[in-house]
Amino acid sequence: MTISNNPDWDFSEKGRKDVKRHQDKMKDIIKKKVKDIISEESIITKRKGKTVRIPVKGLKDYKFRYGNKEGDESGVGQGDAKPGDIIGKKPKPQDGSGNQPGENDPGDDTIDIEVNIDYLIELMFEELGLPYIEEKTKVQQVVPNGWKFKSISKIGTPAKIHKRRTMKEAIQHTSVLIGEIMRITKTDRNTAHKALCQAKGNPKEAIKLIKSKKVDLTIKPFVLMSDDSYRYKQIEPDIEIHSNAVVIAMMDVSGSMTKEKKYMARGMLFWMTEFLKKVYDCVEIKFVTHTTEAKVVDEDTFFHKAESGGTACHTAYDKAIEIIDSEYPVKDWNVYCIHISDGEDWDTDRTISSIERLLNKEISMLGYVEVDLNESESLGGYTWHTNPVLLKAIKEKWNFDITREKNTEFLKNEKKRFLACVIKESEHIYPALKHFLFEKAKK
Repeated sequence: MTISNNPDWDFSEKGRKDVKRHQDKMKDIIKKKVKDIISEESIITKRKGKTVRIPVKGLKDYKFRYGNKEGDESGVGQGDAKPGDIIGKKPKPQDGSGNQPGENDPGDDTIDIEVNIDYLIELMFEELGLPYIEEKTKVQQVVPNGWKFKSISKIGTPAKIHKRRTMKEAIQHTSVLIGEIMRITKTDRNTAHKALCQAKGNPKEAIKLIKSKKVDLTIKPFVLMSDDSYRYKQIEPDIEIHSNAVVIAMMDVSGSMTKEKKYMARGMLFWMTEFLKKVYDCVEIKFVTHTTEAKVVDEDTFFHKAESGGTACHTAYDKAIEIIDSEYPVKDWNVYCIHISDGEDWDTDRTISSIERLLNKEISMLGYVEVDLNESESLGGYTWHTNPVLLKAIKEKWNFDITREKNTEFLKNEKKRFLACVIKESEHIYPALKHFLFEKAKK
């Protein structure tokens, strides 16, 4: 929005404050609607333009009015109110009666605003980032930022002349020569300067001109430039060194992961990867899906293609270990592993063993998300409930600090850098993201 300004307008500052107030209110509304926005499937499946439509109520300015309706001024200054009573609210009927929707009261005006996903991520994840990120001994990611000034020297090309320093050196050099001429000839500064200019910077010739009284006093003095006066900028590439980081995103796509569970898992990982790609220029993301075997896939396959089959969660962790050993050694990389499953697992003991081997590599963080929608599955006329066993086995193996929020739980083992949580509904996605993307204090 463009704001016009004119010094002759007394109320221009008030208009600017009103616009700022409106923008702040819209920002607060968007923040409050985040948990609803991130659960929309259209954001993940249709990303053209990268915008999200958000319905918001029309913002109205505060104003005083009398009566219950516009134009009703009856009862002004009268009534049963007492000092301290709250005004402006209608008492609720005790018998449960009242206006039905759409009968008497007008509806709220709403408007749809389009929000860029990058802006939404900025609002969602303020002051968040990858936890436990560390400087590694080998730095591979060097990001060029253009060029930066390094030093000044007497050697260089005309394009790199430092004008201010060159002029400063020329003034100092000219002043020294004038002082020497004055000392030898016992003349004043103005004459010595004009003589030096007439002699084109040659002090010996200037002394001869003064002694023979042939100085042209009509000359306008100027600063004399010599080869020794020039100074040149020395520049070098301006770079930023980024700590290497890789996120290995693992998702269960087996038959027990229903369409709703898979969507919930994709929603969680979609926002995490979008955040990482926006905030970190040098974070690589590897996508792994698994049933009874795990495989590395591209981003499009990870978020859009469905599979089915049995569940062997250990294959995902074994694949993560294989990726780390072959491509991302922990001595050089900050490694973050995130696994999302419904907790069904055919060989829990083997999965716990694979998790332990992964943690023993001292990766930066391991996160496990269990999707528990309390659904029933049907096949061949039979109905059964999913049996989430993996998180239970994880809690029996390692100790966690547990916090509860929105009817679910979040687990953290600080020593092992092992985080876990349970997602039961779409509104749990946002607090789960905050649980995994808390930013430790930077060194």
